[in-house]
Amino acid sequence: MINKMRVFEAFAGYGGASFGLNKSGIPFEVIGFSENDKFASEIFELNHPGIKNYGDITKIKTDNIPDIDMFTGGFPCQPFSSAGLGKGELDIRGTLFYDVIRICKAKRPKHILLENVKGLITKRHKDTFEKIQDELKKLGYSVVWKLMNTKHYGIPQNRERVWIYAYLGDLPQEFSIDPGKIELKKRFKDFLDEKTF
Repeated sequence: MINKMRVFEAFAGYGGASFGLNKSGIPFEVIGFSENDKFASEIFELNHPGIKNYGDITKIKTDNIPDIDMFTGGFPCQPFSSAGLGKGELDIRGTLFYDVIRICKAKRPKHILLENVKGLITKRHKDTFEKIQDELKKLGYSVVWKLMNTKHYGIPQNRERVWIYAYLGDLPQEFSIDPGKIELKKRFKDFLDEKTF
């Protein structure tokens, strides 16, 4: 029997990390998630019935979370987004990363996968981005990151996101976070009803 990786999804939304893991073919089970938004939680629970929502990440007691192998989270991007006010850590949502560190320090997952907007790696938020990496390294993680665009991975959408992967221990030198580009085979026009237009 194949052991399944135990995953905790923070800032879970509808459960996007689970869909990505499904596509990768990695055997896993989500043992819990954290989501504040009522409607996002309802969708998550429809997609993944029976999984406990631990709610507000700032109020989670780490002793209540089972052991995990992977922590995932797209921590709030509004503080770093060009579409937002760009206040960074001056916006309370810009400090929620410290709860990621708090939980990972207690649970010591082997893998951490985080996602945020391109604005996080701009000059304006350079200190915060470096702090995020430094905090992970202090816990014993090797950290790699890459800015990737969905349009390069088979998705008909121009959406740039920073992906941060942290591994507890040393990564091999040849490791890459980039899975390799996938040719885009479908575009918006492919879904239009020709009889209507």
